[in-house]
Amino acid sequence: MQSLPSLLACVVDRMGERSVAPSLLEFPQVVLEQSQAQTTAQFVEQFTDPRTVRAWAAAADAANTAEWVRDVCQDLRLGKHADALVALCRTGFDLTPRSDGMAAGRTRLGGCPDLPSGAAWPHRRDRAMTFLAQIDLAEMSRCGDDRLLPSAGLLQIFADLTSGTAWDDTAHGPGVLVMTQPPDTREFVATAAPAGAETFPQRAVIPSVNLTLPPLDSPFYRDFTDLDLTNRDPAYPGEEFAAFIEFLNEFHPPLDDDDRPQHRLLGYADPLQNDPWEQCATAEPDVPPTQWQLLAQIDSEPDALLGDNGLIYVFIPRDALAAGDFTRARGVWQTH
Repeated sequence: MQSLPSLLACVVDRMGERSVAPSLLEFPQVVLEQSQAQTTAQFVEQFTDPRTVRAWAAAADAANTAEWVRDVCQDLRLGKHADALVALCRTGFDLTPRSDGMAAGRTRLGGCPDLPSGAAWPHRRDRAMTFLAQIDLAEMSRCGDDRLLPSAGLLQIFADLTSGTAWDDTAHGPGVLVMTQPPDTREFVATAAPAGAETFPQRAVIPSVNLTLPPLDSPFYRDFTDLDLTNRDPAYPGEEFAAFIEFLNEFHPPLDDDDRPQHRLLGYADPLQNDPWEQCATAEPDVPPTQWQLLAQIDSEPDALLGDNGLIYVFIPRDALAAGDFTRARGVWQTH
């Protein structure tokens, strides 16, 4: 009973303020394995610490995810690949647009970024960049487990959408810019874009944790040398290939216009056309495609079209993300 507020606070944070079933509070095996408490008082002290509870819940989630993936593999007769597929699991945040009329918080798409007073608006060459998204990192930290992002501050994404200069043109710099604002900045100002810059309306979003696995059109399955992914005859795919497609439809179905918009932070991308990891890897040939982490996926909406109903993907090398070096972020823009 003493630990219940801590449990509820943890679950609410992790689930994006969605109601949950009581069963989600149950992770006794993880607690028994990880708790080093020697007395009842020590155990209660651990259970009433939200940080400890969050770590236990993350461990339970990972164990449940692994069991879920393995169960699906067994059902589809892909059991020999289960460990490799579990290793590819990554959690991300779906950024679901809120209903009309709901006020946007610090995490939002479009609108005006919160910049330090007097800060200059980002430009690429002589063109003002377009503000795409702002992420409250403290909010993400409360419901995330991978700890890939800083624990506080703001992450802001801008893109060059109007200059006509290719994003992979090294002479003019990358087509996307990722900025971070430290949490100790004393004064933020909602800064309007300069005259002539393309702008998008402000949209509120609700973040929620989601398991993702790589899509078929990605480099992550190339090491599965004993898995038949050749599909030599599209009219008569092999049994294992058909089972693998069924597996992907469970965890990462193809992008469907009926399910859009698909805004995401971390996890894996939803390709609209071809493999975006390969496109991004041309920016740094020494970085293997599988070492590029999706940082953000921004989708089109009726009042915020990215080209012809396209998507923008922001990738960053995993070592740069770990070091907090967002200058190495690169963008891929796919459109119809």
